[in-house]
Amino acid sequence: MKISQIIQIASVQILLYLCEKGEVRHSELSDIMKSRGTLSLSLKDLIEEELVQRKVLDTKPIQSLYSLTEKGALVAKELQEVKNLIS
Repeated sequence: MKISQIIQIASVQILLYLCEKGEVRHSELSDIMKSRGTLSLSLKDLIEEELVQRKVLDTKPIQSLYSLTEKGALVAKELQEVKNLIS
């Protein structure tokens, strides 16, 4: 697998986006992903790996906010350096 292909992996794209934007709503993440299913599975994996955290707001309708954990921020910074090397 080429390094440039790694940057295209959904979980990597989410980490890089959160690194750049900070805390974002689910709808913002769905704008950058091709498939809602891919987004949901990737977010689930990232949360299980403790790279991303989810905060649910008690609003109507309910809103979910996603952000990087400390561990996630470290991983995202390393991925950003890799992305910068190939750009």
